[in-house]
Amino acid sequence: MSESPVSSRPSRPPVYFLGIGGPNFIENKGHPAYAQLVKIGQEITMKVNPKAVVIFSAHWQASPDKIRINVAEHTDIIYDFYGFPPHYYEHKYPYKGSPELAEKVIEKLTGAGVEVERVERGLDHGAWVGLLAAFDPKTNPLNVPIVQVSLFNDEDIGRHYRMGQALESLRDEGILIIGAGMAAHNLHDFRAAMRSGSAAKTMPQVA
Repeated sequence: MSESPVSSRPSRPPVYFLGIGGPNFIENKGHPAYAQLVKIGQEITMKVNPKAVVIFSAHWQASPDKIRINVAEHTDIIYDFYGFPPHYYEHKYPYKGSPELAEKVIEKLTGAGVEVERVERGLDHGAWVGLLAAFDPKTNPLNVPIVQVSLFNDEDIGRHYRMGQALESLRDEGILIIGAGMAAHNLHDFRAAMRSGSAAKTMPQVA
């Protein structure tokens, strides 16, 4: 797909959230949510036309007092899930990072008092599964650098909000910010609660 003219790029891209249900989402193309991500991907490539993408995944948390950022240009995707059929670990999502954009993100975060650790790490499935649905490499490729940033390893809303405030100005430079994964996703705790019966006590009863 050819890129849209630069003149059509909005001066301030919106922020998107690509929600997925799990790795099996990439094969559930008949699901309405999959069709919605395809639609969002077309909107981004044809109308938003970003210069680059900064993506946050709910599957990558660093520590309670600092975040991590991928500073490498070339890394493989991560198959950070288990128990799926072998072919799930053969999926690919072609992309490149941007050390320059990573340093710009680091500068803005450290300027806001956020401690940052530089790492070389591929996109986790919370990020690449949604990107693969929205930006099919054959039909709707996203040919711009992608830099993934972690979250804090806690649920402190205030600190995450301030992190967003520190990076908000990236949008004025045509850089798209994406949240990915799921807003609530802790299968370990959920399964433990189901085994103990505590989940049944707290879940609403349906008539």
